[in-house]
Amino acid sequence: MSEVETTPSWGRQSRGAAGGGAPTQGGGLAVAVTLVEAPACHLCEDAKSALAVLAKSYPMTVHVVSIGGDPGRALMQEHRAPMSPLILLDGEYFSSGRLPRRKLEKRLAKAQKVRPNE
Repeated sequence: MSEVETTPSWGRQSRGAAGGGAPTQGGGLAVAVTLVEAPACHLCEDAKSALAVLAKSYPMTVHVVSIGGDPGRALMQEHRAPMSPLILLDGEYFSSGRLPRRKLEKRLAKAQKVRPNE
Protein backbone atom coordinates (compact mmCIF):
# COMPACT_ATOMS: atom_id res chain seq x y z
CA MET A 1 0.00 0.00 0.00
CA SER A 2 1.59 3.25 -1.06
CA GLU A 3 -1.24 5.66 -0.27
CA VAL A 4 -3.39 6.34 2.74
CA GLU A 5 -6.98 5.45 1.92
CA THR A 6 -9.99 7.17 3.40
CA THR A 7 -12.36 4.43 4.46
CA PRO A 8 -15.96 5.31 5.26
CA SER A 9 -16.67 1.95 6.92
CA TRP A 10 -15.24 2.15 10.42
CA GLY A 11 -16.02 -1.32 11.74
CA ARG A 12 -13.85 -3.43 9.43
CA GLN A 13 -10.94 -3.91 11.81
CA SER A 14 -11.15 -6.23 14.78
CA ARG A 15 -10.65 -4.18 17.91
CA GLY A 16 -8.52 -5.65 20.63
CA ALA A 17 -7.85 -8.90 18.79
CA ALA A 18 -4.45 -10.39 19.47
CA GLY A 19 -2.34 -10.11 16.35
CA GLY A 20 -5.08 -8.07 14.56
CA GLY A 21 -4.50 -6.74 11.10
CA ALA A 22 -5.21 -7.96 7.62
CA PRO A 23 -3.38 -10.56 5.55
CA THR A 24 -0.56 -9.29 3.34
CA GLN A 25 0.76 -10.62 0.06
CA GLY A 26 3.50 -12.51 1.92
CA GLY A 27 0.98 -14.24 4.16
CA GLY A 28 1.84 -12.26 7.31
CA LEU A 29 -0.48 -9.79 8.96
CA ALA A 30 -0.57 -6.06 8.34
CA VAL A 31 -0.87 -3.63 11.22
CA ALA A 32 -4.32 -1.99 11.18
CA VAL A 33 -3.80 1.76 11.61
CA THR A 34 -6.79 3.99 12.38
CA LEU A 35 -6.32 7.75 12.03
CA VAL A 36 -9.07 10.00 13.40
CA GLU A 37 -8.72 13.35 11.64
CA ALA A 38 -10.22 16.79 12.07
CA PRO A 39 -10.98 19.20 9.22
CA ALA A 40 -8.21 21.69 8.33
CA CYS A 41 -5.77 19.94 10.69
CA HIS A 42 -2.16 20.30 9.61
CA LEU A 43 -1.04 17.59 12.05
CA CYS A 44 -3.58 15.21 10.47
CA GLU A 45 -2.24 15.93 6.98
CA ASP A 46 1.31 15.41 8.24
CA ALA A 47 0.32 12.08 9.82
CA LYS A 48 -1.34 10.89 6.59
CA SER A 49 1.79 11.79 4.62
CA ALA A 50 4.02 9.97 7.10
CA LEU A 51 1.78 6.88 7.01
CA ALA A 52 1.86 6.86 3.20
CA VAL A 53 5.67 6.84 3.29
CA LEU A 54 5.84 4.14 5.98
CA ALA A 55 3.28 2.02 4.11
CA LYS A 56 5.87 1.54 1.35
CA SER A 57 8.17 -0.27 3.80
CA TYR A 58 5.84 -1.91 6.31
CA PRO A 59 2.66 -3.95 5.85
CA MET A 60 -0.27 -1.89 7.12
CA THR A 61 -3.84 -1.01 6.36
CA VAL A 62 -4.84 2.56 7.11
CA HIS A 63 -8.39 3.64 7.90
CA VAL A 64 -9.03 7.38 8.07
CA VAL A 65 -12.06 8.36 10.15
CA SER A 66 -13.46 11.88 10.42
CA ILE A 67 -13.88 13.37 13.87
CA GLY A 68 -17.09 14.92 12.54
CA GLY A 69 -18.88 11.56 12.41
CA ASP A 70 -20.19 9.47 15.27
CA PRO A 71 -17.44 6.79 14.98
CA GLY A 72 -14.68 9.43 15.09
CA ARG A 73 -16.20 11.24 18.06
CA ALA A 74 -16.68 7.94 19.88
CA LEU A 75 -13.04 6.97 19.37
CA MET A 76 -11.81 10.37 20.57
CA GLN A 77 -13.95 10.06 23.72
CA GLU A 78 -13.10 6.41 24.34
CA HIS A 79 -9.35 7.05 24.18
CA ARG A 80 -9.59 10.49 25.82
CA ALA A 81 -7.49 12.01 23.06
CA PRO A 82 -6.78 15.66 23.87
CA MET A 83 -6.22 16.57 20.21
CA SER A 84 -6.24 15.16 16.71
CA PRO A 85 -5.04 13.18 14.99
CA LEU A 86 -5.72 10.15 17.13
CA ILE A 87 -3.70 7.13 15.97
CA LEU A 88 -4.68 3.57 16.89
CA LEU A 89 -2.61 0.48 16.06
CA ASP A 90 -4.70 -2.70 15.87
CA GLY A 91 -7.42 -0.88 17.80
CA GLU A 92 -5.12 0.18 20.65
CA TYR A 93 -4.13 3.77 21.48
CA PHE A 94 -0.77 4.82 20.00
CA SER A 95 -0.73 8.63 19.98
CA SER A 96 -2.64 11.87 19.59
CA GLY A 97 -1.35 15.14 18.23
CA ARG A 98 1.93 15.19 16.32
CA LEU A 99 2.75 11.68 15.11
CA PRO A 100 5.94 10.30 16.73
CA ARG A 101 7.42 8.90 13.50
CA ARG A 102 10.47 7.15 14.95
CA LYS A 103 8.38 5.49 17.66
CA LEU A 104 5.87 4.35 15.03
CA GLU A 105 8.58 3.02 12.73
CA LYS A 106 10.10 1.04 15.63
CA ARG A 107 6.67 -0.39 16.49
CA LEU A 108 6.03 -1.37 12.85
CA ALA A 109 9.48 -2.99 12.54
CA LYS A 110 8.87 -4.95 15.75
CA ALA A 111 5.44 -6.07 14.54
CA GLN A 112 6.95 -7.20 11.26
CA LYS A 113 9.51 -9.38 13.09
CA VAL A 114 6.96 -10.83 15.52
CA ARG A 115 4.34 -11.70 12.93
CA PRO A 116 5.07 -14.78 10.83
CA ASN A 117 5.58 -14.46 7.08
CA GLU A 118 4.31 -17.83 5.96
